[in-house]
Amino acid sequence: MLNGTAPCDTAQLFRDYAGDVGRWAARLSGSPSDTDDIVQEVFLTVHRQLPAAEELRSPPAWLLQITRNVVRHAWRTRSRRARRAEALRRDGLVAPVPDPHTELERRQAAAQLETAFEALDDRYRRVYWLSEIQELPPALVGALTGLSPEALRVRRFRARRQLARHLARRGLVRSLPL
Repeated sequence: MLNGTAPCDTAQLFRDYAGDVGRWAARLSGSPSDTDDIVQEVFLTVHRQLPAAEELRSPPAWLLQITRNVVRHAWRTRSRRARRAEALRRDGLVAPVPDPHTELERRQAAAQLETAFEALDDRYRRVYWLSEIQELPPALVGALTGLSPEALRVRRFRARRQLARHLARRGLVRSLPL
């Protein structure tokens, strides 16, 4: 108890009032699917604020106010997100959603590229990963691998060549720029 007025433990408040908070959240938000998220956010707020609360005379009123604030915040966030998405759509900055066939082709190509990358010789794979995928500067790749600039250039070339050959054998590309 906090000054003899109410439980001061977040867990106790949760046990006593989670059902009420859930009903308030569902009613205020109008979205039963958001209720659990709102209840969780309310009790996270309670957990953060409870040590600062010197006297808690009416836990239900306090929890209702926190619930209102959390729901209001969720509305504002949802509204901002919708306005931002509409502005992007209006300005034509959102890429069109790919059709299922295009998405399947993209995933298959990514899997084939990953297979080709895994087929690279170990000494070339690390250099290729650091320089081409991570796009690290050659000086840093050289420092990480212990290779001289010349050896690094040779390994990058050979890695690209092995990758191109692997993909060409599978008929995925005719030639890759080396």
